[in-house]
Amino acid sequence: MRPARLLLVGSVLADVRMAVPSLPERGGDRLATRTDVQTGGGFNVLVAAVRNGLPAALAGRHGVGPFGARVRQDLDAAGIPVLLDPDPDTDTGFSLTLIEPDGERTFVTSPGAESMLTGARLAGVSARPDDAVYVSGYELCYPDSGPAIAGWLDGLPEEALLVFDPGPVADEIPADLLAAVLARTGLLTLNRRETALLAGAGDPAGAVRALAARLPARARIVLRRGSRASVAAEADRPDRLVRVPVPAVVALDTTGAGDAHTGVLVAALGAGYDWPEALRRAGVGAAISVTRYGSATAPTAADIDAFEVAAGN
Repeated sequence: MRPARLLLVGSVLADVRMAVPSLPERGGDRLATRTDVQTGGGFNVLVAAVRNGLPAALAGRHGVGPFGARVRQDLDAAGIPVLLDPDPDTDTGFSLTLIEPDGERTFVTSPGAESMLTGARLAGVSARPDDAVYVSGYELCYPDSGPAIAGWLDGLPEEALLVFDPGPVADEIPADLLAAVLARTGLLTLNRRETALLAGAGDPAGAVRALAARLPARARIVLRRGSRASVAAEADRPDRLVRVPVPAVVALDTTGAGDAHTGVLVAALGAGYDWPEALRRAGVGAAISVTRYGSATAPTAADIDAFEVAAGN
């Protein structure tokens, strides 16, 4: 588990973000107190990795309209190459994100070019043995992308680390695709809601046991639990739980916190940190990210170091 590159196979899209005093009731309305448009989705994971010293690349589609132009601009500025040509007929999709005062976010996603990843388009993408390959549940829900990605993963080098985040749509992933991806996953990361949806158990010990039964013996599981200590385990030793405390911070915006955690974790493994230390750095990275307003708010490795010095660690 020492990847040299993060290869994201899936979606980067635009985030249309609105801060609201509360979610509207059905049929109601709310006035946003703040609105902006940023690049999000898989971009958050890629940027987190790059800011922590791990090169990254996107093996996904994007479009040619205003959202696609924004995506290309931000990927280029971050030094993240795009391995596939843009779709000449479709714009990149967008996610409408409603952010409440406590930082909680709610999404509605309108898919675009990023959802049209076919087997033919993926055929020219080759993963390296030392890649960490990131896939999210969103891609598996798309009629084109889901089967294409699952088929492409069959040819993944055995040494490559498959990182899978089921995301908010965990319960909408077709059962056959979910089973196929879990059977190849080396690192499964999910939040509390996703844990309950996939494991059918709320307590970490029960959830880890349920998830471990669906994973290869060498896989590792990370349960992200917001402000509570995260829990990690190895699939072949599900009763040995590692609890990693999360720094106490005041959350401004939790958008992308899980992405920051994953990107920092993979980058820390690539930098040679052992598993417990990589998990700890990922927790610090996610905590810093929620104190910042925006999507791709993961800190740099230097930010994490400075935070730890200030905290006396």
